[in-house]
Amino acid sequence: MYFPFISEIVTTAVSTVPETATLSQAIELMLKSEHRHIVVTGNKGFYVLDIYDILRINREHTDTNLRLDTLHLTRLPTIHKEMNILETLDYLQNDVELIAVVNKDETLYGVIAHSDILSSIDPDTLMDNYRLSDLLKRKKRNRWVDKEVITYDIFHTIEKYTHDAAIVVENGKALGIITTKDILKLLKEKKDLSLPVKTYMVTPVMTILQTCTLNEALRLMQDQHFKRIVTVDDEGYLIGFITQKELISIAYSRWTKMMHGYYKELEQKNAKLEQKSKKYEKIAATDALTGLYNRMKFMDLFLLEYSIMVQRHNALSLLVLDLDYFKKINDSYGHNTGDEVLKQISNLLLRELRNVDILCRWGGEEFVALLPSTDAGFAYEVAEKIRLSIENLVFSGLPAVTASIGVTQIDERDELHDAIERADKALYMAKVAGRNCVEKVMIETP
Repeated sequence: MYFPFISEIVTTAVSTVPETATLSQAIELMLKSEHRHIVVTGNKGFYVLDIYDILRINREHTDTNLRLDTLHLTRLPTIHKEMNILETLDYLQNDVELIAVVNKDETLYGVIAHSDILSSIDPDTLMDNYRLSDLLKRKKRNRWVDKEVITYDIFHTIEKYTHDAAIVVENGKALGIITTKDILKLLKEKKDLSLPVKTYMVTPVMTILQTCTLNEALRLMQDQHFKRIVTVDDEGYLIGFITQKELISIAYSRWTKMMHGYYKELEQKNAKLEQKSKKYEKIAATDALTGLYNRMKFMDLFLLEYSIMVQRHNALSLLVLDLDYFKKINDSYGHNTGDEVLKQISNLLLRELRNVDILCRWGGEEFVALLPSTDAGFAYEVAEKIRLSIENLVFSGLPAVTASIGVTQIDERDELHDAIERADKALYMAKVAGRNCVEKVMIETP
């Protein structure tokens, strides 16, 4: 399931006016742009001016030259355009139909409306079995008026219930419709509002049967770009009136329920995948027998410690350890016994080294240790301590086990193979010297 980003569905063609503009200028812009609302930009954020504000102001004031910053307008919530549509879901429960979409510098990028969110929802997955009649039987009949009602008298009802239209009826059947856009034109053109609403209504009205599913209703609204749907029974009598916002609210409720199950399942799958990922990551990075880092992981960690050494001008040393005459143990006592020796040696090395040191089983009976912030002198002392600990380690039924260790200090000119080669040279020197000892080789000064 794909969830688009805000920037993919935002409406950037937004009509805006500064808060210093007048109401008259704002109305003129709304008519010119054919928008039901415009965004008012101010120092403290973004506000919306819509037809309901204009009706309220028209009732409270007569001066259309009032500045917008003197009026009580609704402030828009804001969301950054880089966010995902899922982060807008909580806004659908607000009365404010618009969300201001902003850039990183908090300037206005566009707006996202409930209708934009609706267009991002796939109705097929939501409401095939939910019919309009299930919703409309609970609706109040405050959205339709008789054709003889005085036009001005419906203003208060539209403002009170914040409807965006009223259905004009005759004998229980839909005759016409008058929308907030129509009202805006009537006010601008100073029409005679004492005339019956039938004078100014738009006719005919497209209707839909109450037995249609919300899926079909949503599709009709998307295809026809409707803001509202008039619902009738089989005989054409008016049943109800539902807006896009109300359908979205239902869609949101159903979608949230579906997403809750989807995310619960997704979380469970992610948890299992994370467990497997950690398991496989550990397998890929560690030696199966000893649990120490393997050669590949050691190479990665060497590059990290090398970069830290270069940046901070710290010392960094390397030890290469090889168990003496280990082949005799395998040949005389078997590989299982040899494996047990390697495990005990690994545990000893972990005890003797610091938490910051990096220990690796390089291969067979050979181990490599990287010692951050450690010069060759101190690394030699650490190696000698390890050698003595191995020599004193008691293995039941086995002769004493010893180790030879080569030491070198990493230079900024080094690559890993250079350092390993020097440490191997030191290890070879320890073997030649009779084994069970530590030797050190430094990089040659140019």
